[in-house]
Amino acid sequence: MDVLDLFFKKYSYKFPKGYPDMNNEQDVLLLESLLENLGFNVELTELTVSSKYQNKGIFNPFYVIDPEVDQQVRDFLNKKNISFNNIIYKAVDTVENDPILSTGQTPFELFSDEDTSLNIFIKIPKKKVKAHYGQKTRKDSTASSNVNEFLSLYFLIHPEFKSVKDLKKKDGETGVLTGEEKEISYSELIDMINKDETPERDIKIGYNNSKAIKKDLKDKSFKKLYWTPRQKPANINPNNPSDIIIKLDNNSFQGYSNKIAAGKDTTPKFNTNIIAFFTKLGDSNKIEDVKNLIDNAWKKASKKVPSSATYAKKAINDFDISKEEFSESKSQRAFADLATQFQLDNLEFFGKDFYHIFRNNLIDSFSKYLENPENLKYFLNTISSYTYGTKIEGETPCPYKLLIGSESGSVIKDVSEDTQLKNVVDVKDINTIEDIKTIYDGTSQSFLVNFKIKIGTEIKSISIPITIRTRASGGWSGKALYINTPGLKIS
Repeated sequence: MDVLDLFFKKYSYKFPKGYPDMNNEQDVLLLESLLENLGFNVELTELTVSSKYQNKGIFNPFYVIDPEVDQQVRDFLNKKNISFNNIIYKAVDTVENDPILSTGQTPFELFSDEDTSLNIFIKIPKKKVKAHYGQKTRKDSTASSNVNEFLSLYFLIHPEFKSVKDLKKKDGETGVLTGEEKEISYSELIDMINKDETPERDIKIGYNNSKAIKKDLKDKSFKKLYWTPRQKPANINPNNPSDIIIKLDNNSFQGYSNKIAAGKDTTPKFNTNIIAFFTKLGDSNKIEDVKNLIDNAWKKASKKVPSSATYAKKAINDFDISKEEFSESKSQRAFADLATQFQLDNLEFFGKDFYHIFRNNLIDSFSKYLENPENLKYFLNTISSYTYGTKIEGETPCPYKLLIGSESGSVIKDVSEDTQLKNVVDVKDINTIEDIKTIYDGTSQSFLVNFKIKIGTEIKSISIPITIRTRASGGWSGKALYINTPGLKIS
């Protein structure tokens, strides 16, 4: 039985058919949520490859490809005595001639400059496309986290560190395991560091994290160190927020959820697709509420397109947003077509003339939605699920702590023992919530939720800043935006 069989067997009870029906939207959303909880990034964080790609309203269909593939192309042209001064690769929808290289499904036309086509085509795997031509290469969205998380454990058993250059001389295994009990090699560690645009910072944070963990463990010794971006070891709940887990000599486990400090830290944190967020607890009515908010935000934005913008107005009127999936990535091509029509009227579809209006409409309606105590309770209970997980019968206990890393020194916060926070996010009775007020300026991508809650005999004031926007790394490619918060403040 392979990993996928085990996965679907474990979660079969969650799906009506016993397995996810990929033609059923609810099944797909639930599957995305489950994979996210297991540590997989299922959102669009990869490079957008499109013949209609825009950056800040300017079309840029040109790309940089893998150097080895580029060299293959150049060797072929030289062999055929085809002259060229330079080669850049333009994304196209179809190839007009037989490609000189066909190793994948992503087609490109060769240009010597942005205006001069060589009328030669290639088809390569998407993974061989490395960057947008003329733009800064986007940082791997997980590289920084990978480095500081892994090194938080590595430095516990290898406290002496000279330089990355010294690491590159090492071979064999590092002594740190994944949750699947696979030992990470030095070559894999170097790959992680090479992908990180801020390795010096993240190495230092990892070192400071290891010192904080060592102090937190006191005199306890350990048997195994697990880096768990995906699977958790030893039947530990897959929803456990720990990024790293330590098996102690007494066979108990201690987990740590790694965060990089950015100002004063507050807890909890979440960062996910807004539909995945509302799907986590499975209330179909609440899920439908948010979907309606999204579609209505689009419809209101559509009415703001001026009638004088004949191309844009016709395109938006002919477009049925209800037929698009609630995804961050599935509408990429449809949005690119709309953007082309907006461009003909000198309008910015991906900016001030549509996306910003849509986003602001959604934030405005969503903030008002949370002013209802029942809706806010569901929202808080979902935060609780992200923060503490949902217990599974027979799971291995693994309490976790928040590990807040910085270059100046790391600190540890025992989230699992924060009963005050638990009482707020795990609220049972809507009657304990009062004075809900949301603050939104109508133009930014963030708003504030303030309310009071009765805990025992005390009344606590709560403040939650919330951001809703497209992911910076992927651009606006679908109608479901993502939602996050830097934390929750109790006073």
